[in-house]
Amino acid sequence: MILILLTVIRRIGRRLTEQQIIQSQHVVNQALNAVLPALASQLAVKEPAKAIRTTLVANIWGHEVMAFECQLPISRQFPLGQVKDTLSRALEEYDAKEKLPRFDEQPYALVLTDVWYQEQTSGCYLHLDIAHIINAETAAYLRDLAKLNQPL
Repeated sequence: MILILLTVIRRIGRRLTEQQIIQSQHVVNQALNAVLPALASQLAVKEPAKAIRTTLVANIWGHEVMAFECQLPISRQFPLGQVKDTLSRALEEYDAKEKLPRFDEQPYALVLTDVWYQEQTSGCYLHLDIAHIINAETAAYLRDLAKLNQPL
């Protein structure tokens, strides 16, 4: 009886987490689809009108971390610092305009956590990682990333 109860509780918890992931992913997708068309020329995005769909970042950080990634085909590369600043500013403006809910005292609901270029046989891609800070697990993930990026 206890085993059945534990199984039911786990399934309910998993279902709630899946719903939260879908909702967060929708928020991130909407934000990217709102800000990227205006930045397409600054970022040299090849297909600015194509709808952007993110995927969940590998679940190595634990459950309930709302971090997503996407790849955009580009025609040329710009300095990564410039790209990160431009995209971060655009996401911050979108966040303020939409009044997105956020966890605790976080300054922003959406944070560009990483950006890099990836060469593939089909061309060059701009890779973006975006966190939706809607819970304690994602806030902790950002703190962990900040620690990892500290010089030794």
